[in-house]
Amino acid sequence: MKRILGFALLLGAVGVQADPSGMAARMAAFPRDRAVEAVEAYTPAQTVKGGKARVLQTVSAADAGISDAALAEASALAEKSGAHALIIARNGRVVLERYWNGFGAESRFSTASMHKTVMGLAYGRAVQARKIAMTDPVGRFLPEWKADPRGNVQIGQLLAMASGLAYPPGAPGPGSSSVRMFFADDVRAVALGVPQDAAPGTRFAYSNIDSQLAGEALNKAVGGDYARWLSRELWAPLGAADASLFMDRSGGSPHYFCCLQARARDWLLVGELIREGGKVGRKQLVPAGWIAEMAKPSALNPNYGKQLWRGSPHAAVRRYSATISMTIPATEPFAADDVLFLDGAGAQRVYAIPSKGLTIVRIGKPALDWDDSRLPNIIMRGLAD
Repeated sequence: MKRILGFALLLGAVGVQADPSGMAARMAAFPRDRAVEAVEAYTPAQTVKGGKARVLQTVSAADAGISDAALAEASALAEKSGAHALIIARNGRVVLERYWNGFGAESRFSTASMHKTVMGLAYGRAVQARKIAMTDPVGRFLPEWKADPRGNVQIGQLLAMASGLAYPPGAPGPGSSSVRMFFADDVRAVALGVPQDAAPGTRFAYSNIDSQLAGEALNKAVGGDYARWLSRELWAPLGAADASLFMDRSGGSPHYFCCLQARARDWLLVGELIREGGKVGRKQLVPAGWIAEMAKPSALNPNYGKQLWRGSPHAAVRRYSATISMTIPATEPFAADDVLFLDGAGAQRVYAIPSKGLTIVRIGKPALDWDDSRLPNIIMRGLAD
């Protein structure tokens, strides 16, 4: 196996040992072969209330200016990859919506790290309200780090995966922070226990730790109820249905780095929000400047912004960290220079391509041979204009 994609596969490689916290029991009970579709396994859960459902208009391929052949090829690729859902929209109108394996429009899925980008969008509302700023030290919001040197890491550095905090190993054992971040009953404590081994702003390392700490800081900044903030400021106005957060324990912390259980249609709306520069219809829901900030290339990794991936410049092999072997190929350059995408483990994807008016959602079984450029390029090459 050349690369390990998806926490389903990661967990399958981890042994289970007895421990007093009950973490081993949660590990043993977790249906790792169904990590994407088994939303009932993400318990305890906290509801993120949706709003009035917004269903995008469906149009023909001809009306959208996409060839039938391109849609057929994209659908065949998705099906072959083990997809449960594929949605393609152009200029805010759905051109193709397909489900496989018994799933449908109301099915919810766990799309791993795609939650990171949603949290990033929720940050935009908090920054706009001046509740938090990119230059704020994280210790301002985490009392445990108020007098700790790690508290000097800036919020913007966390969002850009540039904290300098120790990155968990790529092949973890049961006691590693990688596994404990997912199964422990106090993920905040796990994240706070990670040492710093590089100066902030000097190294890119895509890390669940950074996103967890950014989420903890946001939660504090908005009054201690992230789910309520997310619902009121983003999810409900977006027109998404009820979703749920995976909690470490009742009354504890959400997993900010992953595991927002939602429908494929809701992820389409998230992609549309990014494609439209923060607008929902005529309303500017998230400041356009914040979308630009999320999409702006990091000085340490031009293919990453703030909780959002970039397709340009072309990276034939995309790495998550210099310390792990897991990579994702893009065998050819994207057919547009402004591809932005949400990356959930195992090829859970939302691609937003403003210049082409495209938003593409692929959700399904972990795809070991996923090539990031292939699906969007098939569709872009099928455009009539």
